[in-house]
Amino acid sequence: MTRMPDQRTDRVRYPSHRAQVKNARQRTARVLGEWGLSDDTTAAVVAVVDELVVNAVIHARVPRGREVGVALRLLDTVVRVEVRDADRTEPNPCKPLDPAKKPSAQDIQEIPEGGRGLLLVELLSERWGCLPEIIGKTVWAEIPHTSAD
Repeated sequence: MTRMPDQRTDRVRYPSHRAQVKNARQRTARVLGEWGLSDDTTAAVVAVVDELVVNAVIHARVPRGREVGVALRLLDTVVRVEVRDADRTEPNPCKPLDPAKKPSAQDIQEIPEGGRGLLLVELLSERWGCLPEIIGKTVWAEIPHTSAD
């Protein structure tokens, strides 16, 4: 695992394995605490990191030995989360997302386990998307933040 020196950016690579999801959550919570963000912001960002890393390690068709990259960037009004894997297949929400309406918590609860991750990302984020890369893709989300003051 490596960390960039800029205190407003944190980048880490994890082995593409389910057990690493916990490490990603814990590191995210620690970094956001160091940045002085509120508990609500931290909870939202940790939930988004959890969902995107789970998707990367479970659903992405990644060759053995490849890693999942996680980047956190503290911007003026949002925390930008980026999760990169080696599969170019774009994420596919189990239920079409209406761009004019954010899903509610009830919408998400009505979806069976294993199909609600991207709807949760949609609910917690100002916006999110997917960028194809030469090898793989980066799924990103921007979560509004507040300080712990």
